[in-house]
Amino acid sequence: MIRRTLVLFALVCATTAAAVAAADIQPVNSWAHYRDVLKLQGNSDAEIDAEIATGLANLQALDRSAGNDRIGVAAPSFQFDAWLNSEPLSLQDLRGSVVLVRWWTDTCPFCASSAPALRKLHEQYSAGGLKVIGVFHPKAGRDDPLDVARVQRAVESRQFVFPIAIDWDWRNKTLKDWWLTGPKRPATSVTFLLDKTGIIRFVHPGMEYHDDDGDIDGGDGHKICVNDMARIRAAIEELIAE
Repeated sequence: MIRRTLVLFALVCATTAAAVAAADIQPVNSWAHYRDVLKLQGNSDAEIDAEIATGLANLQALDRSAGNDRIGVAAPSFQFDAWLNSEPLSLQDLRGSVVLVRWWTDTCPFCASSAPALRKLHEQYSAGGLKVIGVFHPKAGRDDPLDVARVQRAVESRQFVFPIAIDWDWRNKTLKDWWLTGPKRPATSVTFLLDKTGIIRFVHPGMEYHDDDGDIDGGDGHKICVNDMARIRAAIEELIAE
C-alpha cells in the first residue's frame, strides 16, 4: 500500500495524513504524470502498478446509478468560498442555461483525466446555452485555511477558462447539500446537469470520463469513461433542445 500523502487515492482520492503543506501540493495533470510523481516519491514499479490497478478496478465498479435519487430535485443554493474566471454566480443568474457542475481536486488522476472533457464540453456547447462550472474541493490539505493561489495554480495547469468555484469547506457547505446526504456516495468528484429551471436532470457519480483520445494511461480500463462521456453529451444535447 502506498502511504504518501501528495496524490494518493482510494475511491475518493483521500489522503492518508491529516494535512499536507500547501507548498508541497502540486497539480496532477494526467495518469502518466501521476505515475511519475509516485515514482519520484520512491515507490517501486510494482507498487505503482498495483495502486493504479486498484484505481481502475474502482472505476469499473463505480455504481453509475448512485445519483438517481437526486434527479428531479431542485439544485440547492451555492455556498462557495470564492470564484475564479468569473464574478460570483447564483443559481438565479444561471436560469435559462443548461448548467454542468463538476466537483474536482488537484491531487486526483481521475479529475486530471476528466479535465479535457470539461474543456471540450465548454468549447462545444457554451454557444448553444451550456454553462460549465468547475468546483474545486481540496482533499490534500483540506483542513488548511482557504488557499486561492493553490486553486489558481491548478486552474492554470488544467487550462480551465470557464467559471471555477471554490468549495473549500465542502464537508459542510455546497457539496454536502448537493451530494453528501442520503445514501453513501461512491466518490466526491460528482457531475450534475441542471435544466434551464435549475432542476437536477442527470448525475455522473464521480471519478472520470473523457473521449477516446488514445493517450490515456490504462488502455481498455478506460473504455467505460468514453461511454460515460457519450451519455453526458447526449444529456446536454437533450436539455439544450428543451
